[in-house]
Amino acid sequence: MRSSHLWFWTLAVAFLPAASAAQQTTTMSGGSAAGITTVSVRVTYQQNHRPAAGLRVELDSPLGGMASIRTTDGNGGATFDGVGSGRYQVQVSGPDIETTKSDIFETGGTNGGPYITERIEVRLTEKAAANAAGRALAVVIPEAAQQEFNLGSKEMDKKNWEEAKVHFQKAITAFPKYADAFSSLGLVEIQLKDGKGAVEAFRSATQIDPTQQQANLYLGQFYYGNTQYKEAEPYLLRAAADQPKSAQLLTALANAELQNGEADLAVTNARKVPSLPDHKQFAISHLIVAQALTGKGHDDEIAKECEEYLKEAPDSSLAPRVKDTLAKLKSK
Repeated sequence: MRSSHLWFWTLAVAFLPAASAAQQTTTMSGGSAAGITTVSVRVTYQQNHRPAAGLRVELDSPLGGMASIRTTDGNGGATFDGVGSGRYQVQVSGPDIETTKSDIFETGGTNGGPYITERIEVRLTEKAAANAAGRALAVVIPEAAQQEFNLGSKEMDKKNWEEAKVHFQKAITAFPKYADAFSSLGLVEIQLKDGKGAVEAFRSATQIDPTQQQANLYLGQFYYGNTQYKEAEPYLLRAAADQPKSAQLLTALANAELQNGEADLAVTNARKVPSLPDHKQFAISHLIVAQALTGKGHDDEIAKECEEYLKEAPDSSLAPRVKDTLAKLKSK
């Protein structure tokens, strides 16, 4: 098969929305029309009451069906704007927690109102709770640093980014190993449009605690978007481990591995994608497998991957090239 640079460029574009969703802010909009409600969700861990970042938040109808979906930000927040009148329920899920649902609530009309806040505590799985307890024993955060972190979190809620930055910096000064403060500082730097500052803050967070989910996601996206695949791979690997059912992350990880000459790993991860929700949006995973198998005597498998790609993305800009490749394979 010929050069795959165009495929990779397409993947880089496809990965950006994941980071955008993770970076969403949580403050409610300034107002709402009649019958329209803003639903603000705040998620914390039951075990330690700390904000729960990077979790999937669904706004569901109790009769069945998902109305919308968000990802909690670094402060455990997610906001659903423009929710119409009705009865809803919030469901929070993630790889290290027990899926949790809120009580049913009403929006709009006389019973709902323009603003609703749902506070949800989620319970860590037994394994995750044990790991968290181990980390808690190893790291004791000074009270002064914790207070500054809490003040910074409150300013984030209000979108007072400069004030939040000052508090997080003070928290870090009081406790230089404060990984959560570095991650929150990174989120603030994004809002202040300081990309360099965000990268530095997130890198510091992962150097202290490699499991920082938001930091891994942002850094993976940043380096991937700049085609720095060697740098991107470890962060994408951690992010994908946190979200093993994310077709988007697995596709980006597989592509990075392919670019880094790790064809076997690329095939393994790309082949996980077709079994996941929304996999058709990442049909290009089939081309990653095809590219990784090129030159290894697997023409039949390559042809099959090309056929699957064309079934899932028949109108894509890459379809003519894939059809050409498939015709040449079948003519051998």
